[in-house]
Amino acid sequence: MSEEMNATIIAQASLDNLHDIIVPEPIGLFPLAPGWWVLLFLLLTLLFHFAWQYYLVYKKTQYKREALEELSVLKTKDKTQTLALLELAKRTAIAAYSRERIATLNDDAWWDFMQEESKVHVDLSLRKALSSFLYHEKVLNESEYLSLMAVVEKWIQTHKGRLDD
Repeated sequence: MSEEMNATIIAQASLDNLHDIIVPEPIGLFPLAPGWWVLLFLLLTLLFHFAWQYYLVYKKTQYKREALEELSVLKTKDKTQTLALLELAKRTAIAAYSRERIATLNDDAWWDFMQEESKVHVDLSLRKALSSFLYHEKVLNESEYLSLMAVVEKWIQTHKGRLDD
């Protein structure tokens, strides 16, 4: 009997009697677990926050882009273009700060304000030339006009503005 049992056990244990393993279905991506939904919500919130901040900065500096675009048109050196250049600087300052703060500034107070609020330096010779231009009808020479253009352009690009604080 023991030989018969051994033969039966061996027959049952042979590899021919084995069946394939039943593999479960692969785990799908959806539906997501609750933790993934929370993470997705947080990432979308963060993305929206950064996009909104970028939009606010873009809108806040729109006047600078418009002023630089207008500055690119003022290339010729004549009296009306020089006055337009000075007017552009003043309008940009009013847009960046406030009319109450800017409207009263003139001569040295204006140039000092430009230097304090940006990285621009206005030479004393340029100040005198502009004073002569405005009050004595003296025309600026080419180097003075180019210097004024450079000062206004640098001021528009680098001034702090009340919104940049």
